[in-house]
Amino acid sequence: MRHKRWRTVGIGFLCTLLLLLVFFATPVWSLVSRSGDQVIIAANEVIADDLYVAGRTITINGIVNGDLIAVGRLITINGTVQGDLIAAGQAVIINGTVNDDLRVVSQVTQLSSNARIGDDVVAAGWSFESVAGSTVASDLAFAGWQALLAGSVGQNVIGSMAALELRSSVGSNINVAIGAEGDAPEAYPPFFPQPPVPVPQLRAGLTVADSAQIGGNLTYRSPDVVNISQQAQIAGGVLREELPEVETSAPDPVATIVQQLQYFLALVLVGWLLFKFLPSWIQNLAAIAQAKPLPSLGWGIVTFFAVGIIAITIAFVTFVLTALSAVTLPILIIPIMGLGTLANLALFVSFFLFATFVPQIIASLLGGRWLMQKLQPNTSSRRFFSLVVGLLVFIILTTIPIIGGLLHLATILLGLGALWIWTRNKRDRTSTERQLTAV
Repeated sequence: MRHKRWRTVGIGFLCTLLLLLVFFATPVWSLVSRSGDQVIIAANEVIADDLYVAGRTITINGIVNGDLIAVGRLITINGTVQGDLIAAGQAVIINGTVNDDLRVVSQVTQLSSNARIGDDVVAAGWSFESVAGSTVASDLAFAGWQALLAGSVGQNVIGSMAALELRSSVGSNINVAIGAEGDAPEAYPPFFPQPPVPVPQLRAGLTVADSAQIGGNLTYRSPDVVNISQQAQIAGGVLREELPEVETSAPDPVATIVQQLQYFLALVLVGWLLFKFLPSWIQNLAAIAQAKPLPSLGWGIVTFFAVGIIAITIAFVTFVLTALSAVTLPILIIPIMGLGTLANLALFVSFFLFATFVPQIIASLLGGRWLMQKLQPNTSSRRFFSLVVGLLVFIILTTIPIIGGLLHLATILLGLGALWIWTRNKRDRTSTERQLTAV
């Protein structure tokens, strides 16, 4: 029961962080984008605008004068990012300077001894480590399995985790939810992909070392009393709060089966309609997702940001035009508000319809085709049959707790990224055709 209570708090906090990362990222109006298996910004290179990067291995040795949005397996920052760093990957290593916020979703996040974060850190993942010598100028928020804080934090530390070990200074308050013994494994789970960097092994619960210095209060919520050293310096008080009781009810298996069956039939119907009326389009998206899975995932996150930015822009422009009309031409207020509302409604409906059906059909088509090639090579060319088989497997896998949600999220990002790449390729082809026609 205690394990379930802590996990509920942690998952809720993690979901909140992910929503913040997606919908409240800083809007950008000019950017530079790069992608590939290995992307390197040389030490003498200066990026004048915001930089969007997607690749397997990303290394920033130079200077980015705007924001940096990076998606990859291993992301290493050795240089300087003048704006925000928004990163998603298996491992994110900061050896340099981020002058504004750091927002990261990663299995492993590490701030080395030379890392300098000029503002807040918002992170989620398996492990977060700040090495002695690193500095976070403002607040640190983390949701995940474990955090080792040996570097200094200028203001507050908040979060939810199974294990937290504090060895350095925190300028203000600490407010965390901590797991009990046994909540977190002492070693990295074998069924997860191994991270490309070492991960510290921490004991479950809260540990405050001799060297810890806390400028304010230490507030924690945990089923167990934590280990606080007598030599630790805590300027304020230490307060232990009880974790709230969370009533959990088992899901109705019949309702779950009916819901999944309805979703399966809806996906089959939409897949049939796409094969009937847009066969080339869906096949092109599937081919892009198969040939470029990692760039597609990266550009899928970019598409999430783009949708949020466009929606905010439409709302802002509508507000400005409405305010101007109220002063100059009041008769235009209602048409302007109506057009703005319709534009945002069309954007959200289109995004919802695509994200609900198309990525799942793409992934199921690829998975079903691969499965049929293994089981019955002679029927692998039957697209619709392969889609139905793939959808059936997809629906079964997505019913698995946690893993099913992660699979669903990865599928949506894959489909959104494939759409981004397809749109960009089509635009490039159209531009080339126009140039040839002009010649």
